[in-house]
Amino acid sequence: MAQPHESAPRISVVIAAYRPGEGFDRVMRSLDAQTLPQDQFETIVVDDGSPDDTFERISRLASSRPNMRVERIENSGWPSRPRNVATGIARGEYVLYMDHDDSLYPDALRRMAEYAAETRADVLSPKESKTSDAWWCMPALVDGNVANAVTDGGIDRLLPMVPHKLYRRAFLDEHGIRFPEGRRQLWEDIYLNVEAWRHAERVAVLADTPAYLWWSSRSNNSKTYGPRTEEFWDRLDELFAFIDETLAGPAHEAARKAALLHQYRGRVLTRLSRNLRGSSGAEAEMAMRRARAIQTRYVPEEWDDDLGPQPRARALLLRQERPDLLMDLWTADANTAARVVARSARWEAGVLHLELEAQWLDKAGKRVALRRVDGRVQRDLSPRLLAALPAAVTDFTDTLQEFRVDLGVRDRFGHVTWQVPTVGAATWEQFEDGRVAPRLTAHAVIDPRTAALGAPLAAGVHDLIADVRWASATRGGAVQYDGPAQPAVLGPLPAVAYKTRNGSLSLDLAGRLRNPIADGGPGTGHVQGTIRGGLAIPLPRVASTGESRIQAAVRLVPDTGGAGEEHVLRGDLHATPQGARLEVSSTESLPNGTYELTFATGEYGAWLGRRAVKVQGDSLSILRHSPSAPAPASAVWKGRVKRMRKRGRAVLREVYRRVRR
Repeated sequence: MAQPHESAPRISVVIAAYRPGEGFDRVMRSLDAQTLPQDQFETIVVDDGSPDDTFERISRLASSRPNMRVERIENSGWPSRPRNVATGIARGEYVLYMDHDDSLYPDALRRMAEYAAETRADVLSPKESKTSDAWWCMPALVDGNVANAVTDGGIDRLLPMVPHKLYRRAFLDEHGIRFPEGRRQLWEDIYLNVEAWRHAERVAVLADTPAYLWWSSRSNNSKTYGPRTEEFWDRLDELFAFIDETLAGPAHEAARKAALLHQYRGRVLTRLSRNLRGSSGAEAEMAMRRARAIQTRYVPEEWDDDLGPQPRARALLLRQERPDLLMDLWTADANTAARVVARSARWEAGVLHLELEAQWLDKAGKRVALRRVDGRVQRDLSPRLLAALPAAVTDFTDTLQEFRVDLGVRDRFGHVTWQVPTVGAATWEQFEDGRVAPRLTAHAVIDPRTAALGAPLAAGVHDLIADVRWASATRGGAVQYDGPAQPAVLGPLPAVAYKTRNGSLSLDLAGRLRNPIADGGPGTGHVQGTIRGGLAIPLPRVASTGESRIQAAVRLVPDTGGAGEEHVLRGDLHATPQGARLEVSSTESLPNGTYELTFATGEYGAWLGRRAVKVQGDSLSILRHSPSAPAPASAVWKGRVKRMRKRGRAVLREVYRRVRR
């Protein structure tokens, strides 16, 4: 087992492991790739009595890493005890808790240590991403870095209350802050973070650097609990009591209310409503009784006014003890979605401008319409629900100003989302039957050079996503787009905004799937110049600003069914304020014939944009269709019909032959 360095490290990375499988390799790869020097952090892995070869396998990894230590304890059944054991032997100034199958982005430890020192933070909450949730953690990061959330933003800045944060070790020891232990200790991370907030003088938020990536899996123990069991409500009641007691007193009243309402909204009102349908009569009765007890004990009725229309309606029905109406309301709420469409996309001065439209729909894709009653706008609910709910909850007239769209740019392979600003206004759109529906039009700008909180977006493919928020409900998804590809050159950066196969809008900044040459409009006809003297292919659809050159190449493959030598011509994508063109040259002549031509940009760009070209002497011309390209749909159907007729004639001949026998 490797022994740690004698000098105290800046960070202790603590990992509780229990049969992590191949996921642990992902953890180690990310730690090995850190920009923070290895001798400035230590890794402490505590195996929670795994019944397989976990301890031996991790010990072998530690044998070649001087900053890694491995311990083994008797199985405790939960990550709390191994984390606490590791915290007790940690030597770092700060402690970071990782799950045994997640990963860190390369600059995570260096930047977290730097910002924690700059802000003198007791706790630092970093930018976290999640593989299965494009909008994960974004609400807490929308305002950028925060030096001290205790005085600027409140406890909600710690959301989501996962343990993947940086904690000053002396601070944890001074106040005896540890994870609650037990074989089935649900939401142990919330206990740790609430107690940390209670004692912290400075809580920093690091939003400008991707730090932690949560790889979603089915192994999360908390998913084994549900509102149909007494155990779920026992643990939830304990959590409410802990928050209520820990954050008691005038100094923490705002944090106490915010923390209790967060749990109330999500784990009581939402999960209860969702799980009532499909529950047995006994399960529903038990869940209603336990939820009602938590509501009565910890949530004053006047707090319901802070929930917003939709969760407030559920709260009122819970107070009325009406599980039947809660199920009806959940069905009405759950049968909604949102659609955001980019009606246009265009590049101007190196910035992508989008005109967006957002609508609220039902799951069938129809607009969700509301009724006009005496000049007011009211939800179109069942008569039973309208009779049970006060008008203040079902009246949506004043919710129009809350109808908004949040736009994000999501790295498809790196899983990092950056929010970009939108400016727009919502209106009521009226139908012939007198009903109305909200409709929002908004304008958004994306500058790939600054969209990552002032830094450039990563080179790669980015998907545009949106969250539509209305009346305290949120619906999200991809931004739809049905327009032409929009290629651009942004200094040294190739960029194409394009429609994906599923009809959504994406942005390729690396030439992986699209590039400005292929989408820039190389038309048919003779190409300027000669092969030996240099070719220039105009790209009339490429938007460019300033003058720049990007490494580029073309590949010509003889159209001879795979035979023949391919030729690669090197050159540049040359952009000027007057336009863009591809310039290539060669030192040798090409044999006459027809070739398939593809383009690439950058050092690692993919070969894209097939064109058929003809080489005659020293000249090159682009043909209308590629001989190797898929046949048109009409030709495909003609071929299918021809084959069916041939098979039909063969069957008839066989039948005739057998009859004659």
